[in-house]
Amino acid sequence: MTGACGHIGREVCCVLSNADRRILPVDLDHDETRDVLRCDLRSKSGVSQLFQAYPIREVIHLAGILPSAFQADPLTAADVNLGGSCELMRQSAAAHVKRFIFASSMSVYGSSPPRRPVTEDDPPAPDEPYGASKLAVELIGQTLAREKAFEFVALRIARVVGLGIKKTSSPWRSQIFEARPQRESVCVPFAPGAMLSLVHVEDVAQMLLTLSETNKMSSSVYNTPVEIWEARRLKEAIEELRGIRVELAPQVPQGGPICDGSRFAREFGFQVKGLRDYLSSCARSNPASLT
Repeated sequence: MTGACGHIGREVCCVLSNADRRILPVDLDHDETRDVLRCDLRSKSGVSQLFQAYPIREVIHLAGILPSAFQADPLTAADVNLGGSCELMRQSAAAHVKRFIFASSMSVYGSSPPRRPVTEDDPPAPDEPYGASKLAVELIGQTLAREKAFEFVALRIARVVGLGIKKTSSPWRSQIFEARPQRESVCVPFAPGAMLSLVHVEDVAQMLLTLSETNKMSSSVYNTPVEIWEARRLKEAIEELRGIRVELAPQVPQGGPICDGSRFAREFGFQVKGLRDYLSSCARSNPASLT
């Protein structure tokens, strides 16, 4: 599993370990405390050595440069997100890996909100390099799957929230679950009427486990099941359940594409836990401080 030190990666490691799965967690960052191996996907020799040293039969590919960092250094980001992914697929095919699970993004649909929630049958229309790189990896993986190189499936992940986000230009997605002084507010940078497709990191990890364990899939692409929140309603829920003051920011009027994850929910019988439940649980374990 690549990206093991990332927000989703750490949760997936826990889920796989609890399912008694043998995993090989790798990341650009080395973490001896969690037995995470260091590997730069841009290094062909480094990726090749992993497949030579270990009997890898499945790949969960989470590693990648996030959108803001992609915009800041698009050439390096393309080397990682596109070039690194291609090298990982090349080595996977050579090693006769059974299944390649790719963490894609709702960014493949573009940033403009449609008139209705988008399904996997809607044509992708990325309008920035990050989303375009995700779509390119999907298309290459699907082509390799048709040639019987391996099974390929992409999970198009919506806006992820949950504790433990370290690298993000949107810190609110983690802050709403953290213990914070009540005098400190959290800025959710969307206008009150913006519609946000939100999914908790624990639910994403369970979806990836589902794709890993299923015997047969009817599709090579799935949107994540989500909850759709209007920003003003999200603010009210956070303030009610966490006691944290939330400020909205009208400079971002829209929340991007609205996700329809009913295909995944229907095919695998999956239901997200619900953001109110996560906020309530977090309030009991991480109450807002009065000082």
